Amino acid sequence: MLENEYFVFTGTLTTMTRKQAQAIISGLEGHNQSSVTKKTTRLVTGYFPSRKLTEAEQAIELGQPLIIMSEKEFVDFLAQFFQLLSKGL
Repeated sequence: MLENEYFVFTGTLTTMTRKQAQAIISGLEGHNQSSVTKKTTRLVTGYFPSRKLTEAEQAIELGQPLIIMSEKEFVDFLAQFFQLLSKGL
């Protein structure tokens, strides 16, 4: 599932709490991180993101394959992922 994905959340989420988002990631065998590291693969930004956004942008400039996504993109990503799961892929 998401075992190779490392998520960091920054800012205020509006469609779910951060704990709920992290629980979904954990349930899909992904990893939650409290800060951007060399392992981070996705940064999800809500309203008023912290310095984590700048850190992620710097990591990308240095060549790290990290995806920055808005909360809406995160929700869409989950919806697509669950659709694939429901089809048995």
